[in-house]
Amino acid sequence: MLPANTSVAPSAITVPVIEKPLTAQQLAEIVPLHPVTLLRWARENRIPHRRLGPRRVVFMPSQIQHWLATGSGLYPETVSCAASTQERQAA
Repeated sequence: MLPANTSVAPSAITVPVIEKPLTAQQLAEIVPLHPVTLLRWARENRIPHRRLGPRRVVFMPSQIQHWLATGSGLYPETVSCAASTQERQAA
């Protein structure tokens, strides 16, 4: 709490952004993945998620945006397998 004699300009106060978490079904409508795949990737820690209970997993939109933007995104195993296949064919 601020002392009574301290004034703070409204623009100086930072308000945290509150975002609504997405279920696997809701996220599947945004990214081209099946909800079961999203839940499996969450279990394998391949996608950012929050566990709200033993059977409740949610995804935060800002974390998913960052995950996709940084290239951690979709199908990392397929890309690495394709690269190794191309290397074998080139040899």
